[in-house]
Amino acid sequence: MNRRMDRLAVLAVPTGIVLGAGLFLLLSIPARAEPYIAVRTGYKCSQCHVNQTGGGKRTDFGLLYAMTRLPFTVLRSPTGSSSFDPNLNQWVSLGANLRVVERLTLEHTSSLGETVPSSNVTDFAEANLYTEVKVVPEVVMLYVDQTLAPSSSNRELFGMLVDSGRRAYAKVGRMLLPYGFRIIDNDAFIRSRTAYNYSRSARGVELGWEPGPLTLVGNLTDGDFSVVGSTVFRRFQVGGAFARNITHGDDSVVGAFGGVNLGRFTMLGEVDFITEGDVDQLATLAELNYLITQGFNFKFTYEVFDRNYDVSIDRDGQERYTLGVEPFIMQFVQVRAFYRINKFIPQNAAQNQDQAILEFHVFF
Repeated sequence: MNRRMDRLAVLAVPTGIVLGAGLFLLLSIPARAEPYIAVRTGYKCSQCHVNQTGGGKRTDFGLLYAMTRLPFTVLRSPTGSSSFDPNLNQWVSLGANLRVVERLTLEHTSSLGETVPSSNVTDFAEANLYTEVKVVPEVVMLYVDQTLAPSSSNRELFGMLVDSGRRAYAKVGRMLLPYGFRIIDNDAFIRSRTAYNYSRSARGVELGWEPGPLTLVGNLTDGDFSVVGSTVFRRFQVGGAFARNITHGDDSVVGAFGGVNLGRFTMLGEVDFITEGDVDQLATLAELNYLITQGFNFKFTYEVFDRNYDVSIDRDGQERYTLGVEPFIMQFVQVRAFYRINKFIPQNAAQNQDQAILEFHVFF
């Protein structure tokens, strides 16, 4: 653990520029929507999402929030309606997310003279349809999260039993695996390198307890065990997570995450120590959000991935800077535009290519 702390100290200097003020406040205060929205509002993931650990279909509250508080402007039809009702009846309701991404990867020449040309790809980042069936309203629920593109597959299919106050729950079936901040970007080091992201689900059992500001979640699937604990208050939240691959006993991940809201500023941070066999790795994220005006968010992130503690970070360390805007231009419609700077060893042309990313997001 001392070796891990020494390595983290080396990596944390630039990260601290973005995150330091937020962590200082976390320590000085008496002690999943997109995580920055949850931190900004002080809500737990379960406030806005049917899935208690975040992501997927929205609750009635989450739907109302997306209609009234998220958008820059609310448009109405000639009949005066601002949206349709996704509730088919009192027992069955639908939801959806569609994200289409245009990704321009720019040409780069390595220090060895190798040139990787520019490329442009348009693809589905997400195309999912959600169905919620209230078998016994407020007590027993069946939930389906079906991926429609680029190929059809089931991401989540589980039954959930909750108590009357939604303070405790049990899920059985196929589900996304809980770990850390469930950010949208599957390519982020803290999600791609830990392998806990929106692309990975498994069959298993999950138990959760949410008394007051606390959230405790334990998940056991075919090959993995993970546990997440966090404390959520109006202006800040902090938590930790641990996961182990049961089929490969030496593979594990342990991390800490936190966020703080200061007026228009919202800061997030996550640090994950990854062990794969006898190789120790480190993935970090620091994120700064600024609310320009209602519905218009500016985002800057700084990421570091250390591939192997036993190799100098100058030889295998990877950095990434991303900045841009993500306005909710109207209810249920969001546009995200980012520029991403990738830095790796100069001999590797592909891992040093910058990217321009444009995403169109429709949801309900």
